[in-house]
Amino acid sequence: MKDAHFREGWRGIGAIALLLLGCLLVGSAAASPPTRDDEAHRSKTREQAHSVGLEVGRQALEIATWSGLSLRARALVERSRDEGWEPEDLLDALELRAPERCLELHQPTHLAERKARWREAVRLLSITHPAALEAWILGERRPPRAALAEANTQLRCMVEAMVLASAEPDHGFRLVLSLRSTFGGRFGTQAELAEHLQRYPRFMSQVLGALLRSDYRDMGSQSFIWYRKMRFTGRSFNKISERAAERCGLTPGHTWKPENERHKRCWFGELSPGEREQEILLASAAPALSRHHWGTEFDILGLNPRLFEEGAQLFDAWLWLDGQALDYGFFQPFGPTASAHTFAHMEERWHWSYYPIAQAIWEHLLEREHLFEPVLHDLWSRLERRWGARNSPYFTHMREHWRDYLFHITVPSPPEALP
Repeated sequence: MKDAHFREGWRGIGAIALLLLGCLLVGSAAASPPTRDDEAHRSKTREQAHSVGLEVGRQALEIATWSGLSLRARALVERSRDEGWEPEDLLDALELRAPERCLELHQPTHLAERKARWREAVRLLSITHPAALEAWILGERRPPRAALAEANTQLRCMVEAMVLASAEPDHGFRLVLSLRSTFGGRFGTQAELAEHLQRYPRFMSQVLGALLRSDYRDMGSQSFIWYRKMRFTGRSFNKISERAAERCGLTPGHTWKPENERHKRCWFGELSPGEREQEILLASAAPALSRHHWGTEFDILGLNPRLFEEGAQLFDAWLWLDGQALDYGFFQPFGPTASAHTFAHMEERWHWSYYPIAQAIWEHLLEREHLFEPVLHDLWSRLERRWGARNSPYFTHMREHWRDYLFHITVPSPPEALP
């Protein structure tokens, strides 16, 4: 019965779309010569047709999604609607609760299964709570407790393993943590850190506080970062690209300094608004497109790229993460292959993403990119009106290239077997 209902709905929507598109074509053919009123009418008609086309696409995806659901999943959707569930209730019914201990994700099949469970959850939320899911992705609503708890639990597990590995005599590495109050006013050795962590489990909170640079960030916070950098105020940020450095006689790789007059003249006098966006996008995402909105992203160890280069202070710690992070469900989304694209974020060796949830969201957006685009454009237009961007828009480049920055990431390929 439900499948028949969806098929009838699809036929009705398709007929309406064809009728409207036919009217648009007839109107276009009859218009000669065009006047200003004709152009305004055509523009309005095109917008209406585009809106109908998006609705057709949305309905078609809903039908396809429903058709692919198991009987159990369909029953959960019906219960959610009948009983007025919140998103948390649906996740609880899917047994996606805050884990009590570390999840065993070191086997590729376990990692894939966990991602599949979250993929199903995102798929069901797109049917039962589409507005809440969209608000989560955009950073306008805090992520579900289950998602935050799982990602943070796995981070703690990974960091604990990293601290213990740093104390191994054969291939340990140095972690410099500002925890001198714990060791009588001095930095503890790697062995002391590991021993203290094993003896006092609550010590992990201090370790995380010393290592964590950024985690969940809402859309308001991301908007402020974007606004501050576009207006060229506050502290230093990002790296000067080779293109900007050559044009302005600056040193590539150095940070932009808003208090520096030469930098300010270059920023406002030589770079177009779109080029300023590209400078920011090397290391910052546009509001609504930051993966930090999802509650799955963590910046750890440090934020200076030079500290992660071979031979530098954080290189060995990064090397351990590069080999071991996936055992805990984490990967580096902005790797060297992602940054090879013309429009992409630079490599960020400090940025680690919790794969099961983040990849489920990423695949959801990849599947619905044509529906996500007008949402982004509307949100950015609202921000520009608020910021007074009549003569200097804030999202010129992003409107054209948002897909590049969102989808050009390094997706891990889990090994077939682990020792």
